[in-house]
Amino acid sequence: MVAAASYEARAFGVHSAMPSVTAKRKCPDLIFVSPRFDVYKAVSQQIREIFAEYTPLIEPLSLDEAYLDVTENLKGMEIATEIALEIRAKIKQVTGLNASAGISYNKFLAKMASDLNKPNGQAVITPKKGPGFVETLPVKKFHGVGPATAERMRKYGIETGLDLKSKSLMFLQEHFGKAGPYFYGIARGIDEREVKPDRIRKSVGAEDTFIEDIDDLERATAELKPLVEKVWRYCEAQVSAARP
Repeated sequence: MVAAASYEARAFGVHSAMPSVTAKRKCPDLIFVSPRFDVYKAVSQQIREIFAEYTPLIEPLSLDEAYLDVTENLKGMEIATEIALEIRAKIKQVTGLNASAGISYNKFLAKMASDLNKPNGQAVITPKKGPGFVETLPVKKFHGVGPATAERMRKYGIETGLDLKSKSLMFLQEHFGKAGPYFYGIARGIDEREVKPDRIRKSVGAEDTFIEDIDDLERATAELKPLVEKVWRYCEAQVSAARP
């Protein structure tokens, strides 16, 4: 499977989570590089230390992405765009890597802004522009709306932020359950979620990718056992409990 794809590869339609055979078909000259997770974790820690110079309110999303609340920052800087510029420059200096940033008044729009000028830029969505920006955006590009949810929304005539905004809170709760209020808010540029440095992990999983598809139940069951054991070991180490 493709864990991540360069921008050059993406131009051919290659993306993460794509089977490698499909990726090779789309781009015959594709070069595969083996992952180096120890290196990624080390660099991620370097970046995290740079973030911590500006604020203790850091909510990681992945090894290379995080929300930062810089409303009251450790540098006493008043302009978030200047903070982002400094952080990106320090990341380049320390790691040699480019970084992009999104600046806005809430988490949802900051995430959307971070995608606007990749791979080495930043963008700002102000409170004045936020609602209008959301209205024109396809819902399939919304952070938190996966392919399955986007397809469900399409069936209800929801393809843009403006379409989503036209639906009542009651409608969204009825058809999307607990996510309904969230969708109702972001359609209006509203997201009240705080940046949580100690966000509780709510799920644990393990997976494997095989060279060939497995269509035999007995073999699939055998391959499932080590994955179950891996999840169980993690839960034991973290003293985690499950619930139905």
